[in-house]
Amino acid sequence: MGKRSYRQNCALARTGDLIGERWTLLLIRDLLIGPRRFKDLSGSMKGMGSNLLATRLRELEAAGIVERQPLESGGRVYALTVRGRALEPAVLALVRWGLTYEPEPQEGFHHRDDWDLLALKSMFQPERAIDLRLTVQFRSPELTGWMRIAAGRIDIGLGDAACADLVISTTIKELFTGGGPPARHLDSGTEEELLRFMHAFALRV
Repeated sequence: MGKRSYRQNCALARTGDLIGERWTLLLIRDLLIGPRRFKDLSGSMKGMGSNLLATRLRELEAAGIVERQPLESGGRVYALTVRGRALEPAVLALVRWGLTYEPEPQEGFHHRDDWDLLALKSMFQPERAIDLRLTVQFRSPELTGWMRIAAGRIDIGLGDAACADLVISTTIKELFTGGGPPARHLDSGTEEELLRFMHAFALRV
């Protein structure tokens, strides 16, 4: 069976033809957080077979949304192209809608703490961060990733950031919803910087 099409000359329908297949938006979500190896994507997509994953990635490459990039250590990673990254505002809007209107997370459902980097980014309020310049490192057994705020915009990524102003030894969810003083999670940086960082987001994740 070939790839399904709405066969409608409408921009929304044509976009749906490209990214509306099952798992495709979730692959884009993961790649918006950072480039990934095939095995990283496979580990994230619980319930998705490797053959289907390979097929979806080939389709995204053919559409100019994803490309393979070489690693200095050998091998390749999948990354979004400029065209693929242009989907970010739409994906963030969908994440924000889900955080605002959908029910609570379901017991037993698969979750990865790096997804919360994108969830938190979706709740960023630029007007609260005009004068804020800060690099935040999350480093815990569940999450190693970073956020950088400068000039009213935010960037995120996996791994260790250079020259972090704040190092937080917990996950994003625990920081925002765990109760107790947030500063107890600080490995470096000041409580004032941490509170300014947290104030830059509209809702808890």
